[in-house]
Amino acid sequence: MHKFLIFLIIFLTFSCNNVNTPKVEVEIERFEDIFFKSNANNLYKVKENFSFLFPPQYEDQIWIDRLNDTIQNQLYNEVNLSFGDFSDQQSLIESFYSNYLGYDSEYKIPRLITLTTDVDYRKKIILTDSLLLIGLDNYLGEDHVFYSSFPTYLTNTFNKENIIIDIAKEYATAVIANTRSDNYTFIEKIINHGKMLYFASLMLPEKEESKIIGYTNADFAWALKNEKDIWSNFIENDYLFSSDNNLDSRFINLAPFSKFYLSIDNDSPSMIGKFIGWKIVKSFMKVSSSNLNELIQYDPMYIYNNSKYKPSNYE
Repeated sequence: MHKFLIFLIIFLTFSCNNVNTPKVEVEIERFEDIFFKSNANNLYKVKENFSFLFPPQYEDQIWIDRLNDTIQNQLYNEVNLSFGDFSDQQSLIESFYSNYLGYDSEYKIPRLITLTTDVDYRKKIILTDSLLLIGLDNYLGEDHVFYSSFPTYLTNTFNKENIIIDIAKEYATAVIANTRSDNYTFIEKIINHGKMLYFASLMLPEKEESKIIGYTNADFAWALKNEKDIWSNFIENDYLFSSDNNLDSRFINLAPFSKFYLSIDNDSPSMIGKFIGWKIVKSFMKVSSSNLNELIQYDPMYIYNNSKYKPSNYE
């Protein structure tokens, strides 16, 4: 029942915002297949079709060596074994773009390309005006041997289901960044992150909120249970209107945990500021007649002052 109500609220939000969701079909180019099935004789054709992936300062021998490299081939084989024809993920991507075009009907879907990235988890998804690159070797499952040297707070999102979430977040970042200005206070920063999470959740209405923010179920439950105490801590320490950038690493950035400098730290998830910002935005949208486009344009302080946000502890 709880999941049904969440889905109903999101559906009504889209309806009230007059968002239409056209059917979308996309083509996804599997660069890793094309590259690793090539050889020294036909590599030039691959370079012609994907010139932007071949920096001109590198000689062909670099790419030929890569084709023959044991580790690179192991990466490719693991990706191929895990994803197959990529049809499941393609359906999710098409659904996302259907929702996104409901928000921006003039948007031109970029060229979609999968590839391997030497497990460059900082660039799992790269979005430009004309390209969306998906590094599949970053989504092989959190317990995969390739990630054995990584901390669990990183790898708990290295799963297939996070591909579409990371894509939605890249779009949310791009959309919200267009309205941002410099020198934000802490409250303004977390509300902008709240906007991004709210946007991503509307683009992916069937995804659980815990997955959208990147929490485990236990992390999300902890955040809900301690929401009132978290908010009180922010107020008592005068964090809300502080411009101290150290608060970013303590409460906004991905990390092993949030840093209150209290005994609860090791139990807390990181990014707790984003969680609070999201709650403020959701409170604002609950009491406001604003639509998604208006929300994106609103100044963070306008959202905060009109949100009627009242945190409570959940048991």
